[in-house]
Amino acid sequence: MNTKIIIADDHLLFADGVEQILNSVPDFEVVAKVANGKLLMQVLNSITPDLVLLDINMPHMNGLEAAQKIRQRMPDIKVVFLSMYFDAKVITAAKDDGIKGFLLKDITAPLLKEKIMTIVNGGISFDLRFHHESQPPAWQQDAFANELKLSAREIEIIKLIKLGIGNKQISMQLGLSVYTIETHRKNIYRKLNLQGVGELIKFANEHHI
Repeated sequence: MNTKIIIADDHLLFADGVEQILNSVPDFEVVAKVANGKLLMQVLNSITPDLVLLDINMPHMNGLEAAQKIRQRMPDIKVVFLSMYFDAKVITAAKDDGIKGFLLKDITAPLLKEKIMTIVNGGISFDLRFHHESQPPAWQQDAFANELKLSAREIEIIKLIKLGIGNKQISMQLGLSVYTIETHRKNIYRKLNLQGVGELIKFANEHHI
């Protein structure tokens, strides 16, 4: 029997990539993709998957709200968060609520397949970084963020750049113009006093962005 999976993520290109990765696993089948929690709940009226892979930051109904509704109405469905953001409180709450996994979007394709397989087979999987850090990364701590004056959007763009995604793809994922993305990138380099993508990726790695 195939393991039926639904992906809920408003970054459509990213969702397409995850779909290809999971569909390459024997016995995995992505049966639906939706862009927000509201659409997810509508789809669950007609499709019952084995696992739902959820982004947290989505419009209309975010992943946290959707996960809570799924756990209340359909507790047999395994719920896994796949997010760009580290939040220790959310991770702890997810474990307490029976969420089966919390993975970061910078995960590699082979590791994503391995983690989802573990969860499907009855295990749980939380990114190992969550076990070694008692606090969020430095960029999410107020003093650090205020000092660098990085906005949430700029942090999001830094993470996408780190994943090797170009300006055009970033603009499509975020629903912004290419010119806006280019402006954000210039502002990021200026604020951090960095020269080029290599230095930005090094900075992101050093600060766990």
